[in-house]
Amino acid sequence: MRMKKLTVASACAAAFVIGSAVVGAQPKAPDTGMKKMPPMPAVDFAAIAEKVVSKTANVKEGEIVQISTGPNDVALAEEIAVAVRKRGAWPLITLRSESLAKKMLANVPEKYDTQPAALSLALAKTVNVVIEIPAVRDPSIWAALSPARRAAQEKTGTPVMDLRFKRNVRVVELGNGLAPSPSRANVLGVTEAELAKLYWDGLSADYTPIEEKATALKALLTKGGVLKITHANGTDLTMKIKGRKVFVSDGVISDADRKAGGANVSAWLPAGEVYLAPVPGSVNGKVVDDRYLFDGKEVLGLTLDVKAGKITNVSAKSGWEAVKPLYDAAGPGKVEIGAFDIGINPAIKTTAKLESFVSAGTVTLMTGNNVWAGGTNKEPFGMNLHLPGTTVLLDGKPIIENGSLK
Repeated sequence: MRMKKLTVASACAAAFVIGSAVVGAQPKAPDTGMKKMPPMPAVDFAAIAEKVVSKTANVKEGEIVQISTGPNDVALAEEIAVAVRKRGAWPLITLRSESLAKKMLANVPEKYDTQPAALSLALAKTVNVVIEIPAVRDPSIWAALSPARRAAQEKTGTPVMDLRFKRNVRVVELGNGLAPSPSRANVLGVTEAELAKLYWDGLSADYTPIEEKATALKALLTKGGVLKITHANGTDLTMKIKGRKVFVSDGVISDADRKAGGANVSAWLPAGEVYLAPVPGSVNGKVVDDRYLFDGKEVLGLTLDVKAGKITNVSAKSGWEAVKPLYDAAGPGKVEIGAFDIGINPAIKTTAKLESFVSAGTVTLMTGNNVWAGGTNKEPFGMNLHLPGTTVLLDGKPIIENGSLK
């Protein structure tokens, strides 16, 4: 289950390492488990790599940079490695695949589910930057594990994330829920070609306007006290935000961000979000997500009743049976409303099924883990509830009206 965009599988990426250093030509292409992708739009990998390395990750001379990728994105990973080395830093490419993930899940004995992630921890002690291109994009793969085993494996990722956080390791994820794949295109209601264009255009975009918009909204929320979120579907929620730190994912990890560390040194591309963890215990009301996606499956009419910051009741019109076993197996932090997120990227449009974190005016509420947003909840299980079309009042004044960002 995703904690925001970074998964526990991401934190334990080294568990699936099948190659290191810069990957060269192979005598025979491996079976990756992923279907052949449709023709990609013309993409300047070198230009994207230079921007990701110099501006987003802000790589410095002498640093060690882990580049995690899958077989379909080796060309981009190689350009990122070149851009890293051009700055006097040291690249390490780690390679994963969906086929390897399936084999691991099917063949590794249960007794190792709780084994500390020694290799991932060793890397977390060494690297200064992690740049991740998601290799596993079919979430249905994780259904091969029982809820208890899945929860046990997820917990092994927490020490890795804690160590990265403590050392202020900069983490850049190139995906943000939009990295193209057949399964993802299907659940988002677009063709693979359309999703690929959206993704690559998003990585190639000039983020200067996003930076400016993020700065303005951050300043507004920093001065605020109470948010009220409503929607015609029955969503009616209030939360206190006074005194809470506000963070942005604007495509840039600046020198000031590096100095501040902690939750300031993560970025998700395509970019365009402003987010925070509400005052603990202050969230009250009801949240209705018309279409929540879990492991590629639809949960329709998901409704959460919230009191004093905690979920007191869960119901749905259909589909909750796919989530309930994992929800029941998760720890107590699962019931907390962890974070509030506003998308500010006008180039990524919300459609009937395509909902994302970054679409301008889309509100996303996250349950569970919120360390990435300045909170203290480390629960691995969480839900990302995209709520397009909402109205948001900040101290009684609208900042979003019916999904339109003011």
